[in-house]
Amino acid sequence: MMPTPLELKLLTGACILLALWLAWAVRQDATELPVAARLWRHAENSMSLFLMLMMLATSTVQVVARYVLPDDYSMPWTEEAGRLVMVWATLWAAAVLQRTDEHISMSAVFDLVPMAGKRILLVIGDLITLGLLAPIAWWGWNNARALDIMTSISLGLPLSIFAYSIPVTSGLMILYSLALLVKRFSDEPIRAGGQPVDI
Repeated sequence: MMPTPLELKLLTGACILLALWLAWAVRQDATELPVAARLWRHAENSMSLFLMLMMLATSTVQVVARYVLPDDYSMPWTEEAGRLVMVWATLWAAAVLQRTDEHISMSAVFDLVPMAGKRILLVIGDLITLGLLAPIAWWGWNNARALDIMTSISLGLPLSIFAYSIPVTSGLMILYSLALLVKRFSDEPIRAGGQPVDI
């Protein structure tokens, strides 16, 4: 098994520190929330920033290694690390969009329906979402567990680190969908006119 490259460890550490600092710097968007929700929002923002910084950093290192450094010095881990981070970032963003109820949707018919009908359509959409996400999370978990025994070629990490992105983000989307479902039945305003609902 190949050890995890030192450059990757240093890059990851630097991106974690920078992401935590940036998330702390923009924390004003959650000042009115309760403490637990504020901490979760900070963790969610930190993870989003970390993934974006890692994508940027691995791509930059890959370009520098390919075009600036001598030919005998290579960093083969940059491509695999970039792919890994992109997979996680894409699915993490989908989960964050589920929390704010901002996934792309066609609203031409939705806008014509009266308010009571809108609530029913949103509840039906949430139930369909839950029905699709539950098996994805289950099978994703089983698939990731099966990949625990294999190691990635250049990163020296379990190959399952790619696959765990599916059950983790699906689980988050299930929790956010349940929270949206509860919100639909409360007196809180539902999404109308493109205004996001934030949990």
